[in-house]
Amino acid sequence: MITQYFDHLKHLKESKKPGRLAIEISLILAIKIFLLWLLWALCFSHPIAKDARQLAVTRIILNHSN
Repeated sequence: MITQYFDHLKHLKESKKPGRLAIEISLILAIKIFLLWLLWALCFSHPIAKDARQLAVTRIILNHSN
């Protein structure tokens, strides 16, 4: 599948349509940026409160000491 994609890109590059290659690359980059933003919004943009972190660390330490 990857070789097919590279062949496709090679074909687009060799054809006299550089605009099509630029559109495909731009579209792929836009999708990647959107997915990274979505991952950030879902997983990392809402930090837990400091006291909740302290309780979680205390619970981990106490559970490992048994």
